[in-house]
Amino acid sequence: MGAKKLFNIPYAGIDKNGPYHMLIGERGDCSVIFRMTNPVIRFSADAAGYEEFQRLLINMIGILGDGYIVQKLDIISKVGYNAGSHTEYLQQKYHEHFDGRERFVVETYLTITRPLKKGRLYVKNQQTQKEFLQAIAKVAGIIPGASLLLEPDINYLVLRLLSMDFKNGKVTLDNIAAADDRIRIGKRHVKAICLVNTDNVDLPPEVSPYIELNQNEALRGFPADLMSFLFKVPGFEVIVFNQLLDLPEQVMTLRMLEAKKKKHSGIPDPVNQLCVDDIDRLLADVARDKQPLVRAHYNVLVAAHGEQLTAATNFIENALFQHGIICSDNSYNQLELFRTTLPGNGVEVKTYDWFLTTAAAATCFFFKESLLNDEPSEFLIRFTDRDGIPVGIDPADLPMRTGRINNRNKFVLGPSGSGKSFFMNALIEQYMLYNMDVVIVDTGHSYSGLCKYYEGKYITYTDERPITMNPFRFTRAEFNIEKRDFLCTLIGVCWKGADGTISTVERDVIADVISAYYDQAFLDGRDLGFDTFYEFALALIPGIRSTEKISFDFDEFRYVLKKFYKGGEFARILNEDLDSSLFSERFIVFEIDQLKENKVLFPIVTLVIMDVFIQKMRYRNAMRKALVLEEAWKAVSSPLMAGFLLYLNKTVRKFWGEVVEVTQEVGDVIGNPIIKDSIINNSDTICLLDQSAFIDRYDEIAALLSISDTERKKIFTINQFEKAPGRKFKEVYIRRGTTGEVYGVEVSLAQYLTYTTEKPEKSAVEYYSGRFDSYTAGVDAFISDLKQSGLLLHEFIAKVNARTSLLQ
Repeated sequence: MGAKKLFNIPYAGIDKNGPYHMLIGERGDCSVIFRMTNPVIRFSADAAGYEEFQRLLINMIGILGDGYIVQKLDIISKVGYNAGSHTEYLQQKYHEHFDGRERFVVETYLTITRPLKKGRLYVKNQQTQKEFLQAIAKVAGIIPGASLLLEPDINYLVLRLLSMDFKNGKVTLDNIAAADDRIRIGKRHVKAICLVNTDNVDLPPEVSPYIELNQNEALRGFPADLMSFLFKVPGFEVIVFNQLLDLPEQVMTLRMLEAKKKKHSGIPDPVNQLCVDDIDRLLADVARDKQPLVRAHYNVLVAAHGEQLTAATNFIENALFQHGIICSDNSYNQLELFRTTLPGNGVEVKTYDWFLTTAAAATCFFFKESLLNDEPSEFLIRFTDRDGIPVGIDPADLPMRTGRINNRNKFVLGPSGSGKSFFMNALIEQYMLYNMDVVIVDTGHSYSGLCKYYEGKYITYTDERPITMNPFRFTRAEFNIEKRDFLCTLIGVCWKGADGTISTVERDVIADVISAYYDQAFLDGRDLGFDTFYEFALALIPGIRSTEKISFDFDEFRYVLKKFYKGGEFARILNEDLDSSLFSERFIVFEIDQLKENKVLFPIVTLVIMDVFIQKMRYRNAMRKALVLEEAWKAVSSPLMAGFLLYLNKTVRKFWGEVVEVTQEVGDVIGNPIIKDSIINNSDTICLLDQSAFIDRYDEIAALLSISDTERKKIFTINQFEKAPGRKFKEVYIRRGTTGEVYGVEVSLAQYLTYTTEKPEKSAVEYYSGRFDSYTAGVDAFISDLKQSGLLLHEFIAKVNARTSLLQ
């Protein structure tokens, strides 16, 4: 057994006397450490973002100048997701579903070191110190979101690196044992992989700040970081990507290159000629782009348990090989490489582990990605990132405050089976956690479970029990131009139909009749409703025709509207009052599936429901409001009703509200100018589910929705990236303003059972909820029995429904 050696920490201490806490190396090298966040969000398809960060790094190198070492550490670790708890039932189930799930954490540290020149003793020099502090201040000014580490954080970072433990809050050091091919730190096995073999530098002839994926057609051309494969390394606990740049004295380095070129060109030999050509290309790059030369070093530390280290190492080396990078075969200097990852200890990198290149080329290898995190807001809606980890986004308040959007309206497009209903249920369930009134006009029973859960009002249209409301009944104080215009539109639709047109003269006559009707009604106290309006109109219009000598088809007006008058086919629709309690009800679903083929009633009922929402919008001042139109918006998207639709979409913003229009038919969207003018132009948030079904017409969709090429790349990766085993969810693209992100819609089993639109599943859940005092008790019992049965979900549902049929 060999003698044990002491692992010396390469630091003399921390100097806290100046404006920054400086880490002092054992030779007197001074380092300052920044904590920062890489600016490019993973999966953002932001090619410009990668390039911009590279330019920032080059700018930083230029600011620092000769004589510095720049070290960037990107640490990827795995920790369990801490879901917390919630008082609301479905949200608690959501938290339980994700609690403890393994997730990635990315920490990034930038260290600027002023090394002591070799062979010199440390002497504190005021001028040198001043220049160093000035350089640090300049760097701090250009790195967005950077914060300087103080002594406790510096110590903690060093301890975590020495233990390779980024999972536990309390870190304990263990023995470090170096072997030829790895290091052992307690039970952890650590391998240092040097990206470049300086004896034979095997790098691609050209590099870029990002790569483009090409796994399949959907991902082809999708920008990603060169090192993004690190997230896919199997079996790792911690990965540390150590990026080091030494900024040499430029004139001396150029002279050295010229001398080396002269030396090799003096001996005619193919190998020497290759060296000359390489130097010529390097010098040409420097001269053309005025790029500084740097010495670069990159290594990856990967920590894993036992034999998992071999698989992890092989994966990394194979992934680098795919990018044209052949790693160094030398593994004898594991401890040397490990020590170089310690902040400020780039001074220990051996001469043979550096290679010379331009700053532009060197910074292409720097890691540039970060992960999605909760947005800084108190109005958070949770979906998941593309790894299946919950992340909170603010779809309304924060983007309004920052100017990303100017209204809260949303347009949702997704074909059948894309997960559109689940997305909408997840959105609305979480809306209800806040002070939100929700009114839904549905045509497919997509929200019946959620309505039962929240004990809302579920109003279904049938011939026996039609949805009735009296839009004519309101007070003198409530009567204004907007109300008159709404009634004009309503009468016009009743008379001409949704696809009809109404002339200016006809509209003016109706408006005059409405004004006169209310002037008289507020004086004599008559009962307000369609019946009395109809009688008043029939008495007044002939006189207007005669006096004004205008053309107005009075007989057609009288005959067509008669069906809404007492004794007519639709007499109840516009005369019977709405349940007044609905105005204070927080969750209302109007299910009008039976009406969607009725060209007469569908637009009228939809229009009147929208007016109910407007009344709630105006008089529920303390509440947020959301009107969700599931396909029903098509009923009011005709030229006759375009003005009202535009008014609603533009006005709702002023009353802390939003309109969400949902569709699955691309034909409803393309070629309809009313959709563009009334809905799209007034919906600053676009939500898109899987768009692959529309790919043949996507140029038209992209033009309509103003989708850029970058955003289009994101959209067509929906559901295309490989997910971790056991994580099944569909994705949605949410664009707020001009840019968007793709999120996962993954829910707990309790939420799934509440959201489901599958008839057999709904029937089984309804059977259970009917047996218990509450909906939640029924869901709990369902899940308990499912687990005890040992059956798959579809098998259990079939069994429940079969038993229910026998009982019936």
